[in-house]
Amino acid sequence: MNFKQWEGTETAPVTISVTNELLNKYLKATNGLAADSQFVPPAFPMIFYQFIKVPWLEQQSFIHKEQVFSYEHPISLGDSLQCTVSLISLEKRRRFLVLHQELIGKNDGNQVVFSAKSILLKEAE
Repeated sequence: MNFKQWEGTETAPVTISVTNELLNKYLKATNGLAADSQFVPPAFPMIFYQFIKVPWLEQQSFIHKEQVFSYEHPISLGDSLQCTVSLISLEKRRRFLVLHQELIGKNDGNQVVFSAKSILLKEAE
C-alpha cells in the first residue's frame, strides 16, 4: 500500500455516543472493572477506532509503539463526540515505516474534548 497518499489527510467525522453498552464492551475487552463514576477510563477512546473508517489501517498489521492522551474535558456517559483520525506524518526508519496519527474527539459545540496521538510501526515493503 502507498501510505504516502494518505499523509496529511483526515477521515470523515463519525458521531460516537458514549453509552453504558459501549463502556461495558470496553471494560470487558480490557478486563476493567465497572466504576461508580459518570466518567470513562482514560484510554476509552481507543474503542472508537472500530467505528471510524481509516483507509491507511485497512487490512494492515501494525505494532502499536506509543500512545499519548490529552484531555480538555473528561468524557462522560451520555456524551456525543464527533471523531476523526488524521495521518500526521510518516517516515522510514531502518526497516520500518513509522506512522504518526491522531484521533480527535469534539463535543457538540465543536470544542476538542480529547486527542490521542499514536505511533505505529510496520515493516517497510
